[in-house]
Amino acid sequence: MKLRKIGMASVLAGGLFCLASVSVICQTRVYRGSIGGSHIEMRLDISGNKITGTYSYDRVGEDLKLSGQFDDQGRLQLSELGPKNKPAAKIACKYSLDDSVDSECSWSRLDGSREAFVTLAEQHVSFTNGLQVSPKTIIDRTTKTTVSYPQITNAGKPLGPGAQNFNGAALASVRKAIKDFEPEAGRTVYEANYNVLLATNDLISVEFAEYTDGGGAHPNNRFWALTYDLTGNKELKLDDLFKPDSDYKTLIAKYVVSDINKRAIALEKADAQRSGRKAEPREEPLVSEEQLSEPADWAMTPKGLMVYFDFPHVMAYFDRSFVPYSVVKGNFRPEGPAARIQ
Repeated sequence: MKLRKIGMASVLAGGLFCLASVSVICQTRVYRGSIGGSHIEMRLDISGNKITGTYSYDRVGEDLKLSGQFDDQGRLQLSELGPKNKPAAKIACKYSLDDSVDSECSWSRLDGSREAFVTLAEQHVSFTNGLQVSPKTIIDRTTKTTVSYPQITNAGKPLGPGAQNFNGAALASVRKAIKDFEPEAGRTVYEANYNVLLATNDLISVEFAEYTDGGGAHPNNRFWALTYDLTGNKELKLDDLFKPDSDYKTLIAKYVVSDINKRAIALEKADAQRSGRKAEPREEPLVSEEQLSEPADWAMTPKGLMVYFDFPHVMAYFDRSFVPYSVVKGNFRPEGPAARIQ
């Protein structure tokens, strides 16, 4: 399942250990993604350009050690360590993880064999109350169903009502998605993974990325999200963030249309540069405000909203758009959920 990754930002969870472990400033970053379609979670301790860490497959749960660096162009280069801490495999990215198109990462044996595509998306988890987000799985080899979904945990301690009900809502959402999948022919593949876009003591917002192949002309990708008020113990709607009389939808639409058209131009330039050809100018915008539909879903991040659309297959790359809080800040409810992270 090939899905675009989220831009990098520091993750606070685990950073204190990292800082105490080295003599230079260090960061801990947590990623989710996949290797060859198998869902993984990765934790990297970064000191300068040097990296140590671990990753594990969701369905197995056993940590595999990592060691490596960012090269002089910011590209991730990791060794997977086997017995006696000897390199057994490698993970390499052709471009920086900040690349706006794709970092093009892969896993392979040391000799380059058994190469598999790698996706990495950083997780924005900043709990300070002992909570964690742990992956759980639903695997059905008969129907080729592979799902990872998030559950809040607390090292065996009891969870509060908000965390308990978020866990129930997350499980219910993936069960519904599996049930709603209606293949057109005998061939079926259903995969879903998640990214934590925001996790604070008060709020959690999770994006689900779905890949399905039901025998039609093309496989399909879809996003949906779950944003939960852990303190108020309720699932949030987009309207809950804004004043009742605000015209925030128009502001979001204007920004999204402008952003999509800028990204389309940048994508064409990047693709042209990589293939050694001249970029082709667009004669008209890719999408207009009149053509833009209502968002199919939404989520919160530390710096803005993520909004999701169900575009046709040919422009599915633009199904998710980031909207900085500054675009709609004046329309937030003063005591609403967004005000807690401003």
